[in-house]
Amino acid sequence: MSNVSANPGFRWGALLVAALFLMPWPARGFAQVAAPRVVTGDQAASAIRARIGLPADETIKAYVDAGAKDTKAHVLTDREWALVENAIADLPVLYRQTLERRLARLSFIDAPTSAGTALTRASKGANGELMFDITIRADVLEKSLSAFLTQKEAMLFSPDGSGYSVKVTAGQTSALTYILLHETTHVIDRALDLTMTGGPFRAIWTDYRSLAQPHADGTIAHSVYRREPKLPLSQSPALYQALGRSPFVSLYSTASAGEDFAELLAWRELSRRLGAPLKFQVLDARGAELVSVEPLTNAVVRSRFEAAQAAMTDARTASPDKL
Repeated sequence: MSNVSANPGFRWGALLVAALFLMPWPARGFAQVAAPRVVTGDQAASAIRARIGLPADETIKAYVDAGAKDTKAHVLTDREWALVENAIADLPVLYRQTLERRLARLSFIDAPTSAGTALTRASKGANGELMFDITIRADVLEKSLSAFLTQKEAMLFSPDGSGYSVKVTAGQTSALTYILLHETTHVIDRALDLTMTGGPFRAIWTDYRSLAQPHADGTIAHSVYRREPKLPLSQSPALYQALGRSPFVSLYSTASAGEDFAELLAWRELSRRLGAPLKFQVLDARGAELVSVEPLTNAVVRSRFEAAQAAMTDARTASPDKL
């Protein structure tokens, strides 16, 4: 798609756009900052660090055109550099190597009113090769994954007097690590052309954006991520119960075949390599649990982790020059 949209789904086109949606952050839930863990002599990590810079003018314009106010380039502080280096170090080797080859620029932006968290744009490199700019809202740098996802899920619902709330438990892993995993999976997907026509899960996706039955007519299809209106909070238990019965690792996975693929591989890495949990809870006005769903314990979801990994491996084997 040629510009950023406030809608939670995008088409492939001149620009590859992938956005993680959330509301403005409260000042809590900071990730713990540790000393940078980048392995000495890691060529890929060094190449990624060298490509961190200010966002392109057209990227800032894309955010502004989508309605974001007070948008400007973000200059990293020393503390933030440490957070970014930690997140790069958390990436698997394949992801660092993919970014070494395909990343044109990694930027951070101050866009406090933007609905989107990350924007990945495709372009042509000097030799005509496919390259990508990844731009991330700077306010995620200080967020734990739990705080990030709790705020992200809150945007799905509108207050209705029920007193219900949604809480996500995903550990203290940095939200930036998750975002880099997710966005780099989009880069891999685009480079290997995996999900343009529905991807490896044809029983779930009839094309890039259309869910197959029974999902298309089920409760799982009725969320902001499917371009539906916000739901009253009183309907949140039914939505998360539907997630628990589904093959999806998250509600955001239902946005498109590409988001499904990116969520599967991101959560495969987060859970297996970093030990991140994932629990969605709906709480009543007293804080009592009404619904609890843990997609990482779902055998169907776990099998899809391996199917997504196998699809990526097979595509790399068939076209090793693309990554």
